[in-house]
Amino acid sequence: MSTLLAFEAVADLGSFSKAGEALAFTHSAVSHQIRQLEEHLGVRLLQRLPTGVVLTPEGAVYLAEVKVALKRLESAEMLLKEHAATRPLRISVLASFASSMVVPELLSFLQQNPTVHIEIDARAGIENDEQADVDVFIRYGKGEWPNFDSVKLLDVELFPVCSPEFHINHGPFTHIRDLSRVVLLRHTMEPWEGWLKAVGADLADGGDGIIPAGPLFTDARLMLEAACDGQGVALARDVLAEKSLREGRLVRLFQMRVPSPQGYYAYFRPGAISRASVRLFLDWLEETCKRLQIHQ
Repeated sequence: MSTLLAFEAVADLGSFSKAGEALAFTHSAVSHQIRQLEEHLGVRLLQRLPTGVVLTPEGAVYLAEVKVALKRLESAEMLLKEHAATRPLRISVLASFASSMVVPELLSFLQQNPTVHIEIDARAGIENDEQADVDVFIRYGKGEWPNFDSVKLLDVELFPVCSPEFHINHGPFTHIRDLSRVVLLRHTMEPWEGWLKAVGADLADGGDGIIPAGPLFTDARLMLEAACDGQGVALARDVLAEKSLREGRLVRLFQMRVPSPQGYYAYFRPGAISRASVRLFLDWLEETCKRLQIHQ
């Protein structure tokens, strides 16, 4: 491409120096590229004269075809950019976080960026599909996604919650050992053992004896719904439980808040940030999460 662009510039301007200025190359660099092109083709394209550079008959024929080819490439680039500009921004986020943080705030992003069209995919497991056409993934984890760039959105704190009715029927809960007589709802990413250890509960024989034995969930939202329905005590992420706590569907059992070793991240393939819509969405998402966490 560089040799073709150099050839076109020299032919149009009639000078190696002027072509170099137009392309931000040196005179010698342009001359070298023309020489490479002529050697590759085995044809003399330009004739050097004391007054400048002129096309040979072969060069004139070749230039006409080069201009057509470059014009087609320029048109293809413009079409590609137009397609990228109108292509929807595809976000993969699980329903638990989407319903708590993303969807309730999404209107503000759309109002600020009316030309950006968003598609939200809430399917679990799509992050493992290498062919998935997704621009930004939002997930809970430790920020370790090989071959992806990531941005941390939220830190998370953990605490036990249950419904007000469950609290009345099975309380009072004045000490951690009181958890040993109720059903503990479990989540695959949030083992109770980690929280109990952090608050100093003794899990050894003869200690508090709290052994989580309730249903195991892979969806944090479903686990919290089970807690709202009075099925047991759930170890909740503050981000996901905040709305239900505010509405009175859940109550906290203790004042201890344990930082989670995990957090919420946005991650994306290297290069995706070059798309204006991706950059706008990530900036908005970071700012929104920061604002919401401050007001929790």
